Formats: sequence, structure tokens, C-alpha cells
Amino acid sequence: MTMLKGLLAAVLSLAAVGAASGADAYPNKPVRVYVGFAPGGATDLLARLYAKKLGERFNQTFIVENRPGAGGNIAIQALTQAPADGYTIAMAANYVAANAAMKRNPYDWERDLMPIGMVASTPNILVVPPGSSIQSVDDLIRKARAPGNKLTFASAGMGSSIHLAGELFKVMAKVDMTHVPYKGVSPAEVDLMSGLVDMMFGSVSTAIPLVQSKKLKALAVTGRERMKAMPDLPTIEEAGLKGYDVEAVYFLAAPAKVPAPVLKTLADAVADINKQPDVQEFMDRIYARPLTGGPEEARAFLKTEVKKWQGVVDATGMKVD
Repeated sequence: MTMLKGLLAAVLSLAAVGAASGADAYPNKPVRVYVGFAPGGATDLLARLYAKKLGERFNQTFIVENRPGAGGNIAIQALTQAPADGYTIAMAANYVAANAAMKRNPYDWERDLMPIGMVASTPNILVVPPGSSIQSVDDLIRKARAPGNKLTFASAGMGSSIHLAGELFKVMAKVDMTHVPYKGVSPAEVDLMSGLVDMMFGSVSTAIPLVQSKKLKALAVTGRERMKAMPDLPTIEEAGLKGYDVEAVYFLAAPAKVPAPVLKTLADAVADINKQPDVQEFMDRIYARPLTGGPEEARAFLKTEVKKWQGVVDATGMKVD
């Protein structure tokens, strides 16, 4: 009996060592990074940056996989259904909270999703086609209120910050506009440039270069502050809609039951990457503001965002198209 107890203790000890070694070895195979939108937007650009940086840190491949549609929900639902082993993660944003407020999530984000760490935030920029007769926010509001006018605004999908910016604008400006959702920023911008839609509260990372090359015309910024890259461009609040403020806030996420050692490994890596000078420079290039905060801070932020957008849904009557 004593010998059996000794053998059992040895086996359990070896199992514990093996489990610890497995955690320490993470990642020992390629990791998928889901993106809920088409290539080209800020979510995709940030995902590719962090995939590259995580790959360098761990000497492993982090593969970005675009799964656009349903306002980012297709990718996040796939994430929540993936094995909770840290080999599938996603670059997400506060559309998760907005979709929850609109009751569009086919998952329970608090139960099924584990934030890894905060990454960045970006405002949106109100843009119109270069040949548009609309010259300012006031001009836009006047035209939208004119009898018989039904302006359209493009978005990267239901629940995206681009969509939410438009819905909030509709109610605060007391105008009626038709939402035209796309599966990502780039296809929406293509139709906007050609004049098939009237406006878009676009992603700054892609909209500003198009404004600079005169392929789009900028009217205002959706955040509370003017942008360093375009200091003469007013905020929508400055244009008269007091309290108007919409930004996209990005974070990395994993399935909820990811092992604690793996979550810590990823969270520590993201925190270190956030501090790297070239990452800060990249943020400047895509007009993003770097953020810090680990799993708990990101989870607390999402809870606040759900309450915020639930208030917007209740106040605006925003509905799924």
C-alpha cells in the first residue's frame, strides 16, 4: 500500500510538472487572430500589428483571419466557440457592447468572452464624396431636413462605431437618414467615393488618407477633441451637437475559459507591446490613441459601454436594420 501511495504521488507530481510545462511552453503552435471586418480598417490594421509583435515575442506564427459580417459578431461568435486554449484570439472593439445593448449578440459576452488587454481608441471622421454639395455639418443638417430629402450613410456593419456614430447623429440632429451597412470599411468607402451613398462616419485610419488625396471631403471629427493630424477640422460637438462623442475602443480577447497562466502570458505580452516606441509611432500613423489596461480593466470598460449604449438604444429607438 505504501508503495502504491508513493507511485501515485509520483504520477501526480509528474502530471503537475507536465501541466506547468505546457503553460510555460505556450504558444507552441500557430495562433489565429480573428478580425470581424474586411481588411483595411483600424481593427484589421491593429490586429496585424499585434499579430506581428506577438509572433516576434514568442517566436511563433500569429495568423490574422478576417471573418467580416454582422457588425463584428461573426468573428466574435467564432471566438467564443473555439477551444479555450489561447490558440484562437481576436482583435475586438466596443461594438461588442453596442451589439449587446441592441441584443444582437448570439453569445453572452460576460460568460463567453475574456478580454486580454486594451489596445487603442480612435474617433471617427464625418466624410462625404468629393463632389458633394454638402460643405459643413450645418449644411448637412439643413439638407437632411429638407422635404423629400432622404440622405444615406454607409457603415462597416451593424453595431460598429461607424454605424453608432450615424445613429446618434440622426437623433441629436433630429434628422432622418438611411443606414447602408457593408462588410467592412473599405467596401463602404469605395461606394462613398463614387457617390452611391451620401456620407460616412468613417474610420480615421483609412478616411484621412482619402481626404488628403481629395478622394473624400471631411466635415468633422466624432470625438471630443480635434485631431493633431487635422487641427482645422472641427468636432461635431463644436458644430453644435453638444455632448456628441463617439470613439472606437479596441482590445484583444480570448474565449472565457482560457487557462489563467495563458491569459497572464498574453496579457503581460500585450502590456509590454503597448509600451514599445515603434508601436506608439504606428498608432500615430493610423491616428489612434494608445490605451493601457489588462483583463479586469477591459472587462470593467465593456460593462460601462453596455450601459452607455443601452441608454442610447432606449433614447434613440435605434434598431437592427
